[in-house]
Amino acid sequence: MTVRWTRPLVLALATVLFAGLFIGASQPAAAVSPEDTAAQTLAERYSPVVRLQKLGTRCDDGEQFQPTDVNAVLGDQQVALRGPWRPPDLVKTQPEATDLGRGYPGHFLDFPGDPLRPGCDYAEWSAQINSTHPATVYAHVTGDPAYPGKLSLEYWFFYIFNDYNNTHEGDWESVQLVFDAATPEAALATKPTAVGFSQHGGAERARWGDAKLEIVDGTHPVVYPAAGSHANKYGQRLYLGRGSEGLGCDDTTRPATELRPNVDYVPMARADYLKEYPWLAFEGRWGERQRSFFDGPTGPNQKASWVAPIQDAEATWRDDSTVVPAGKVLGPSGTGVFCTAVGTASNLLRETLDRIWLLALILAALVALIWFAASRTRWTDAEPLPARRRRAWGQTVVSALQLLRQRPGLFGAFAATFVVLGLATLLLADLQAARRDSPTDLGAPTETATGFWASLVALAITILTAATYVALLAAVTSTLDRLDRGEPATAALTWRDVRARARPLTAVAVRYFVVIAVLTIIVATIPLAIYYAVSRAFAIPAVMAEQASASTALKRSRQLVKGRWWRTAGPLAIIVGLGLSVGPIAGIILLLATDWQPTLINVVSSLLFALAMPLVAAAVVYLYFDRSVTHRESPGSGDLPDPDRTYSRQGR
Repeated sequence: MTVRWTRPLVLALATVLFAGLFIGASQPAAAVSPEDTAAQTLAERYSPVVRLQKLGTRCDDGEQFQPTDVNAVLGDQQVALRGPWRPPDLVKTQPEATDLGRGYPGHFLDFPGDPLRPGCDYAEWSAQINSTHPATVYAHVTGDPAYPGKLSLEYWFFYIFNDYNNTHEGDWESVQLVFDAATPEAALATKPTAVGFSQHGGAERARWGDAKLEIVDGTHPVVYPAAGSHANKYGQRLYLGRGSEGLGCDDTTRPATELRPNVDYVPMARADYLKEYPWLAFEGRWGERQRSFFDGPTGPNQKASWVAPIQDAEATWRDDSTVVPAGKVLGPSGTGVFCTAVGTASNLLRETLDRIWLLALILAALVALIWFAASRTRWTDAEPLPARRRRAWGQTVVSALQLLRQRPGLFGAFAATFVVLGLATLLLADLQAARRDSPTDLGAPTETATGFWASLVALAITILTAATYVALLAAVTSTLDRLDRGEPATAALTWRDVRARARPLTAVAVRYFVVIAVLTIIVATIPLAIYYAVSRAFAIPAVMAEQASASTALKRSRQLVKGRWWRTAGPLAIIVGLGLSVGPIAGIILLLATDWQPTLINVVSSLLFALAMPLVAAAVVYLYFDRSVTHRESPGSGDLPDPDRTYSRQGR
């Protein structure tokens, strides 16, 4: 009885199942609105071309990240969702997109690694997850209630790590196109009127058709994400960041990889896009929680441009970005030092952010070192003449300033030589720009600027700078020597003395700089280069004041420093360091406190450098005369009491 009824029952169930499948298959798929169809076509038509920077050979060099599919991160066993309370704060490991659909305000995703000490963790993880997921951007079309006649098309890029000055997990950047159209269908019949590239806390605007905006195949804008920071730029430049541009320098000079990312279309209506992309409901942060600007960012749905794109564009977009000048007049440029200083300070802050005691200790040690150096020397009784007398290093600085005050015309002539050098380097920079067929705007370092010609120009500028410093040091030595002997000291007579000693001066300079360059090439011999640089630092003054040959002058300098290397190296480092830093420090202050153009700031920085270098040369020559007197008074050992140490022992 059971068997007899089983077969008909199975046949009936199979019939019902087959009928259900047939009916289901014959039903049309969920309808896509004509508006979304047109919007998706619009998104495909204007999808951006992404030119990433050259991949570095190390994980902290070049560009290690690409626009990432969010699905490569969600569901990964190394990712955790954490709450806003104190540890233990784990909500779920391996969170899925549907988990984030619950909102979770104040929560954050935690990726594998430490953003304060990233090492290679994020670079390796990025390579791993992107190996199975293509580069992806998310396109979203929306209107703005305040601008009913306009439409916004946004492309959102997600990177798993921001490897910039403010390292942090997660990074969302965007490209936005604005249409004078009320609907996607109308937008398909026209062209964009404006484009905005996100850059840190702001964005830069371009009109469709602007020269700075590259377009491929008539519709695809080209975007250059800066190495590490992923700030979207319009060209191959080194950009200077202040305010909403981000504090630091963005580099897009070495584009190497061109991507055409997959375009994942995000439906216009909230209910529709949350069905397909539930993670767009997430109200937390896409990265580990940290202090200040090391915190992970919020997602696109939390940005003002998501719901009011045109209003946000009107409020935050600027017309251009600041470019770091490629050429420099002379000396360390304010912009170049600014880029280096911000990066160094950021690294220091990052390394000590979770160890405040270490940061306080470093600052205290720095203050103590400055106080110690200033208190262990003498600043008074620093008459500039006679030159041949014993001086503490503080007195050499004051004596140089006194000499400048007494003979401003002579020092003005010395400074003019550095101005001439600046004009020469400016001309070389312009020639280099002309060589690479780019505008001579002192600000367009591009990948094509590298190579033989750029190296040749850099070498020429280096040689010019070194030669001018040698000539200046020789001229100041001649001046002080003449004044010491009661002879007239004019710029014409001084330069005549320098020309008369041109051959030994050239020989000394070539040997000095070549030996240092050779020793510097190999890292292991850099300490030897430093030792050599200090022990032969007085060779140029010896050529002028003692009429010595090149070989004799180098030996003489070594004798003067022997047994006093550290007491010589310290003052030289302080004196030369002060001279080199005056211009750049002023440049950094002007960059932060004014809206002056970087080229003008670099000119001001260079002029201050030109004024400071004669003072540096004078202080070095005074230090040479101090060592000469000490050596003469104690020819056997040079162990007479040092004026700096004597002063510190006797008290004040």
